[in-house]
Amino acid sequence: MRIVGSAHEAHRQITNLFGYLRAPQKKGVARYATLSARVCIMDKTTIDTYNKLALDYDQETITFWDEFPQTFITKFAESINGTKVLDIGSGPGRDGLILKKLGLDITCLDASEAMITLCKNRGLKAILGDFNQLPFEDNSFDAIWAYTSLLHVPRSSISRSLSEIKRVLREDGRLGIGMIEGETEGYRESAGVNKPRWFTYYTQDELKQLLIDNGFDITFFEAHQPGRSSQYLHYICHK
Repeated sequence: MRIVGSAHEAHRQITNLFGYLRAPQKKGVARYATLSARVCIMDKTTIDTYNKLALDYDQETITFWDEFPQTFITKFAESINGTKVLDIGSGPGRDGLILKKLGLDITCLDASEAMITLCKNRGLKAILGDFNQLPFEDNSFDAIWAYTSLLHVPRSSISRSLSEIKRVLREDGRLGIGMIEGETEGYRESAGVNKPRWFTYYTQDELKQLLIDNGFDITFFEAHQPGRSSQYLHYICHK
């Protein structure tokens, strides 16, 4: 996956982002007076890191699905009754492009303006927004994809995020969620992104119960551990 245009042009667009103009509110859409009101619920340090290092993150994850089995993302696409899908925490559009190629109508949502720019450079529909206050009407999507994005939500707020996901999903809508196994939460840096981001890790039992408690029925689960890295937890649920 490559940025459309030169790296210099992509960098220019990211560093010269225009203010986000929001469309008039509709019934069932979360209330926001300004951009700052929309994103302030999420962790500002993590958002700032992604805004500053969007291109670094893009390069760090560009081969992600070459190293992971695509059975999960393919199985998710095949499970959907419909085509309208929201990619929550889309990042630079890595997963959105795969889902689009599988014939789905993808809308990307991210709290980072720089990531939204990268998504648009790749020809994807992209909207700036907060995971905990999704700017969509009730029952708007046939499915929601949230792969390693909700791990940036503190444990104390994750039920709110799942509640919003359930709200914008249609009846019998599908949720594909990927998280990293563990028990801790806090800021950490990685080799490719050397600034702090918030991470919350869950055990299999904890995440399973969290999904059930928030009204989701689990229809598929797998765990994958690439090399020496942490184990990834993959779930497909329906509302």
